[in-house]
Amino acid sequence: MTNRVLIRCKILQIAFSAYIDKDKGVEQAEAEYAYSMQKTYDLYILLLLLILKITDEQKERIERLRTRYINPVADKDIDKRLANNRFAAQLAGNKMLMSYLAKHSDINDVLTPALVKSLLDKIIAGDTYGFYVSSENDDYETDKSFWKKTVKEWACETEIDEALEESSLYWNNDIDIIVTFIIKTIKGFSEASGVEQPIISSFDAEAGAEFPGNLLRDTILNFDANTRLIGECASNWETERIANMDFVIMSMALTEIKMFPSIPINVTLSEYIELAKLYSTEKSATFINGILDTLVKKLKKEGRLTKE
Repeated sequence: MTNRVLIRCKILQIAFSAYIDKDKGVEQAEAEYAYSMQKTYDLYILLLLLILKITDEQKERIERLRTRYINPVADKDIDKRLANNRFAAQLAGNKMLMSYLAKHSDINDVLTPALVKSLLDKIIAGDTYGFYVSSENDDYETDKSFWKKTVKEWACETEIDEALEESSLYWNNDIDIIVTFIIKTIKGFSEASGVEQPIISSFDAEAGAEFPGNLLRDTILNFDANTRLIGECASNWETERIANMDFVIMSMALTEIKMFPSIPINVTLSEYIELAKLYSTEKSATFINGILDTLVKKLKKEGRLTKE
């Protein structure tokens, strides 16, 4: 089951585009959503591949130290913990990962040698690596833990973010949530599973399912109706003065509240306030929270909303 946080983020991006471009119909928006989810899955694969690229670069550095013409370094003086990381070795043979990369070799182009070398330098200079190589525990779980902690730090890595933005518009703001998927994947790895260990197979499996399909379609189709509703509850604001992104967030939240009775209202409100913080501003989040709260009360009073 694809994470609904990811689904909401992607639908918001597509719905915003449809709100700005009035000529974009529902079918085009749905096709764009499916493509966007595919690109996001490519990012998931890309970050798994980055683990392998960094490990390979470390192996090459060690080999250069051993074989350099002047003052070669003896094996006993070389730390090989990262190069021999058991989790990375298992990932390198993973059948699902290798099969996908064989069909999508262009993913390799994003991870330039300069980027990989720079990230390895930062890893080696960091505390996570220092604790790892100095740990008395030298086993599979320790190797997994090192990569979980390292990948978590990538969410704040500007260099990765810039490389992703240059490669695809569909990767903007995606790294935070994809990092969580990578960490879950690492946690799920078992040494006994070897190369058969499953990874996430796709992010687009729900592209035509009820939640994403109806949420995207009904958000776009109800822009006009939601404009009137929001205008009724924003008495001190002219609807024209509401920022486009703020309106789309409120319209999408309103659609979810009305269309999906199984999702608690407080869950929906909380998720869209977080989206407002990510895609708009803290001030917008407060404004949106107030309007949505008023909308919910209005709909309940009029008997148009029965769920709690």
